[in-house]
Amino acid sequence: MATPKSTEKARRMDLAFASLLSKDDEEVLAAITRIDAEGDARAIRPLLVALANNSSPSVQQRITQLLFQVKAAQADEALFAALEDAEFAGIKATVLSTFWNAGIDVRGRLETFVDIALSGTAAESFECLTVIENQEFWSEKEARAALRRLEHDAFAEQDPYKAAILTDLQNVLRLRLGKEEVSG
Repeated sequence: MATPKSTEKARRMDLAFASLLSKDDEEVLAAITRIDAEGDARAIRPLLVALANNSSPSVQQRITQLLFQVKAAQADEALFAALEDAEFAGIKATVLSTFWNAGIDVRGRLETFVDIALSGTAAESFECLTVIENQEFWSEKEARAALRRLEHDAFAEQDPYKAAILTDLQNVLRLRLGKEEVSG
């Protein structure tokens, strides 16, 4: 049963979420401050919508700062859902960088990052490499499967910069598995 205090907080958060869509940057920044003070994982999607739709550098910077510090329970699930949402295709690199900037444990999701590294832009591939490098633990089974996939699919990459990132990603996984690096 919701308490009056939790109902009031939910109402304030709903108002803050609505304010994120305002054309007035000051109102948006005030909403971000409220979300920073009282928000939870429910705030991630509205923040991403605002990030994708607001061209103000100060608003984008403040939202990005807040995302990079997110510690809310279920933040990982909200961010993984955002990676699959076409509405956020233009900010996918920022969503990816949120995982490592916020120190979110992504254990068990290596395949997701390898998929994006292979199919995404060079910037998205770079963010995936950074997430994979910064995750302390990947299971050996997961790392072996990811390495096999990269060895099989990465050779077809035509962009030299992205190909170098994919080679680096293979080397990171090889090092984790105690294998020799290969140059790209």
